[in-house]
Amino acid sequence: MCNLMTRGIVILLFVAAVPVIAGEQRSAPSSEQQIEEALSPLPEALREGVAVWGFGESGELVTLQEGAGLITCLADDPAVRAFTVTCYHRNMEAYVTRSLQLTKDGADTPERLRTLQAEIDSGQLLLPDRGVVYQRSGFDADISDSAMLIFLPNATAEATGLLGLPSAQHPWLREAGTGQAHVSIPLS
Repeated sequence: MCNLMTRGIVILLFVAAVPVIAGEQRSAPSSEQQIEEALSPLPEALREGVAVWGFGESGELVTLQEGAGLITCLADDPAVRAFTVTCYHRNMEAYVTRSLQLTKDGADTPERLRTLQAEIDSGQLLLPDRGVVYQRSGFDADISDSAMLIFLPNATAEATGLLGLPSAQHPWLREAGTGQAHVSIPLS
C-alpha cells in the first residue's frame, strides 16, 4: 500500500492546485516538525498509529513515521509555494495517490478533477463509497485553514440539504453530483 506513495510523488496537493516555486525550493523542516505539522489536522484521538510521509533533504518522499492505523498523513511539500498537509483514510489511498500524481504531472485543478472523474466513471480508479480526509492549507503553516472532507460520491445539495457554495462557517458540498462529491466542513 505505502509503496504506491514512494514512487515519484513530490508535489502534495489534494484539493487545490498551487503553482510550484520556480527556482530554489524551501528546504524540508526537521522530521519532528514535519510529523507535528502533518498530524495537525487530525483530532488528538486519531493520531495514534498514523503513518506519516514527508520529504527528505533532496525533496524525495520518505517515511517519517510507520503506522498500522486507519489514517495516513502527508507532510507539507517544500517544493510547493503554499502550505498543505493532508490526512486520509487508508481506503482513499488510490484516489489520493492518483490525484497527487496528476498534480505532479502539471494538471491544474479543473483538469485534475476531470481526469479523476473520467477514471472513476470508467472503473479505472475505484473510490470507496465514503471516506474522510483531514486537511490544513493556506499561505503557510501559521496562516492556514483546516477542513474535514467527507466523501459521499454522487451526493447533491438537494439530497443532503447542504449549501452548494463555499462557506467558511458552515459545511458545504463540493463537486456535487459527481463521483468525487464531498462535504467540506471548516474546522478553523
